[in-house]
Amino acid sequence: MTNETLPTIHLSLADYQYITRLLAGVPAKSESLQRLRRELDRAVVLEPALIPPTIVGLDSRVRLQDLDTQEIEEYTLVAPNKADADQQRISLLAPIGAALLGYREGDEIKWPTPGGVRRLRLLQVSRAS
Repeated sequence: MTNETLPTIHLSLADYQYITRLLAGVPAKSESLQRLRRELDRAVVLEPALIPPTIVGLDSRVRLQDLDTQEIEEYTLVAPNKADADQQRISLLAPIGAALLGYREGDEIKWPTPGGVRRLRLLQVSRAS
């Protein structure tokens, strides 16, 4: 798949800078981290005030649907040190976390995970409180 066929993703300058610094200290051994680096390369980076709340960034709460199982899942996308499965707080370095970053409500995402390719639809995005 080429970048031309992927939806445009948007990141706030603050999220972009944080993630870039974070990834600089992490070896790109996993496919998920390599894909996250490619996502950063193609992202449109904007001042935080210009990012609509319906675009997934750090601390976004997302409601998504697995397009194969029809299951609904909810997560808050967080920095790795704040991840907590019991609280549905998913790290941006986890495969699904990396997949969500920069997409907007209504987008469909296809992303490889250890369990196989997941096809997801973002149903709702809001800023976590």
